[in-house]
Amino acid sequence: MQKSISQMILVGMSIVSMVGCANLSHRIPQGEESTRDLSNWPRHLSDLAGTWEYGDKTGSYTITLNEKGKGPYNWEDGWFETLELKEGVWKGIWLQAGNDREGGFELQWSDDSPVARGSWWYTRIGKDSSPLEPGGTFTMKRTSTLLTGGK
Repeated sequence: MQKSISQMILVGMSIVSMVGCANLSHRIPQGEESTRDLSNWPRHLSDLAGTWEYGDKTGSYTITLNEKGKGPYNWEDGWFETLELKEGVWKGIWLQAGNDREGGFELQWSDDSPVARGSWWYTRIGKDSSPLEPGGTFTMKRTSTLLTGGK
């Protein structure tokens, strides 16, 4: 009986080790571990130049950005400003003179989509520089590019 229990334990351990090692046969070739499809992502601020469609639960708006990732939008005399663009993550600030508000945003591209998705938040509403009002989520999709190097 002692011998059969030992054999069962050995068989069980063998099965567990074979199952556990089964996934090792599919190894990612060296250098491809962190490969992501960057073709849909702007890499430099100048890549943001053009017309973008901002979309959220209330509707969509057009934002035209220059080669520095800055530009106006029509809602409440708004201004959109890029602070950082790195590895598919787009960060910046927004200002709205029409309703005296400002805030920040962060967007991210997925590997398979030209649409950036993210969130925005308030940093100031009127004189309140610590607003409790929540922000929201939004998307940005390029609708056209601006040709630079002209005038």
